[in-house]
Amino acid sequence: MKNKSIISILYFLIIAVLISSCSILGPAEPTPTMVEPTATDVPITEVTLCTAVEPETLFYYGKRNEGTDLVFNAIYDGPFDRVDYLSETVILESLPSLSNGSASYTPVGVNGGDTIIDAEGNVTALAEGVRLYPRDCRSTDCAVTWDGVSMIQMDQLTLVFKLKDGLRWSDGTDVTAGDSQYSFRIAEDLGSTAYQDIIDRIVDYQVLDDVSVLVTILPGLVTSDYASYFFTPLPQHVWSSYAPADLAASDDAAKLPLAYGPFQITEWLSGESITLEKNEYYFRASEGYPAVDKIMIKFINEDLSLNELLENETCDVIDQSLIHEGMDDEVAALQGDTEYRVEILPGENWEVLLFGIKPSSYDDGYYPYGSDRPDLLSDVNVRNAIEQCIDKDVILQQAGIVGNDQPFAYFPYDVQGSDSSNTSQSYDPVSAAAVLDAAGWKDYDSNPDTPRVAYGVDNVQDGTAFTLNLYTTTGETNSQIAELIKSSLSTCGIQTTVNTVPAAELYAAGPDGVLFGRSFDLALISWNVGDVLPCALFESSEIPSEDNYWIGENDGGGNITGYQNTEFDILCNTARYGSSDPGSALNAQIQAAQLLDRETPFVSLFFDARIFVSKSALCIGEKKESEKYPYSFLEYWDFRDTCN
Repeated sequence: MKNKSIISILYFLIIAVLISSCSILGPAEPTPTMVEPTATDVPITEVTLCTAVEPETLFYYGKRNEGTDLVFNAIYDGPFDRVDYLSETVILESLPSLSNGSASYTPVGVNGGDTIIDAEGNVTALAEGVRLYPRDCRSTDCAVTWDGVSMIQMDQLTLVFKLKDGLRWSDGTDVTAGDSQYSFRIAEDLGSTAYQDIIDRIVDYQVLDDVSVLVTILPGLVTSDYASYFFTPLPQHVWSSYAPADLAASDDAAKLPLAYGPFQITEWLSGESITLEKNEYYFRASEGYPAVDKIMIKFINEDLSLNELLENETCDVIDQSLIHEGMDDEVAALQGDTEYRVEILPGENWEVLLFGIKPSSYDDGYYPYGSDRPDLLSDVNVRNAIEQCIDKDVILQQAGIVGNDQPFAYFPYDVQGSDSSNTSQSYDPVSAAAVLDAAGWKDYDSNPDTPRVAYGVDNVQDGTAFTLNLYTTTGETNSQIAELIKSSLSTCGIQTTVNTVPAAELYAAGPDGVLFGRSFDLALISWNVGDVLPCALFESSEIPSEDNYWIGENDGGGNITGYQNTEFDILCNTARYGSSDPGSALNAQIQAAQLLDRETPFVSLFFDARIFVSKSALCIGEKKESEKYPYSFLEYWDFRDTCN
């Protein structure tokens, strides 16, 4: 018992010493636990764009379609955007200008046989009788006809284009003036038909320094369209390892080309999609563009409803190629849904009713008592009255044409800040009847089932019935519109026979073709006018005839109406080849169109609709007067609460 007591005492003493020692040393430090920091994930913003059109190739000088153009807007960005019918620079400091010396004319002497550009813009060998612009002449009123003998001084245009700073390819390499020269040389080597007319006018395409090119044009050109003479840069540092003829078969040029635009191509799954991702070297990256990280272009090869595209395919944007005539009800429903935005814009196809003012049988003289068609349509008052007889609003409504106001002449949309208001005749059959009666077309029985007859009409035999043949294609829409026009004209006492013929027959070459043989009274056609204001379609020189082999003198013989007006010819030529100022050239186009609006060689009905659907949360830009809208401003696409 005594030993156990001693052991217990010793135990407590040891514990006391240990506690005392801990108090002296202080409290024990805890062992730190290492925790790895977790990065905050930044969500990737992605747009799904659905289209029916897949590119066949992405080689710049290869075959193009709507899908190609869409991708090119993402990877090349410009070099110009056309807004309100004028070019705006994207990757260039500015357009060349005579005022600052970046555009200039140098006098040169030319002799017979030298290649020049004549006053109508044609590349030709100088010969007696050629009409041209002599030295210091910039407008049609000072053009001269060469006598075939003396040397003559002409002006030779040079243009300096300067790239903006900071342009780089998506691999980080600088975009240079040499890349633009390289692009020109590829197009020249390949004989690219889309650019051949421009190439034929260029004498030299020279690099001045890393960012500037000097383009020298053949003597005689007067133009405001400087933008057409700059060639989009292509990546010479990658492509130069291929022969030009081999580029179309290379992935570097045809499948995954480098980009200098806001996006670069990272993947192309044939038949499925193309993935565009933000180009970190984009020259506007420091401004926060592009605003989204990725655009997935999905190719939809089946006929789906808009709801299926939005819900099942998760489309943020539905391209016009997926929206067809049978979707009118769906489009209307989405227009009333705040979750979506529906844009209806004019397209490239112009629906127009043409008057056969001067049939080709008149080319050797008009014989009112012979076999020629009676001169029914040469009187502008009669043509204006016919337009007043046509209820265009009702026709568009009954034919199911959506989103279109009647265009001003051949302008798909109004010119901002101009006086290009539509002055064409509004629907007024009462006024039209009075005009027709005053012109000598009498409605003696007031019976709409019988036509008016001529009494005292110039160049028309008395008793001639006012009957017209209207030609159009066999398409359902055109056939329906033609019948509606026939019904409208009958209320004014004009009897119309509708003839629907296959397009190949209607558009066959003259003299046998109905249109280009100029053997029609009225023609309802859809004209693809593209991105160029088509005043040449009504120039006197473009009336197809036996003398010009039924193809006109310069531009294919589009003036199938036979319309002739010297003032119009001057205005159109000034707009195309007689002005060095873009604004003045556009003004000449407007004046020319106003003249057509007054003299009515046609009734302008509508442009086909380009319809796009997008989710309201996606802001896609507001420059709707751009020809490539909404794809010309992809860098601005963004998901925001408000789109300002």
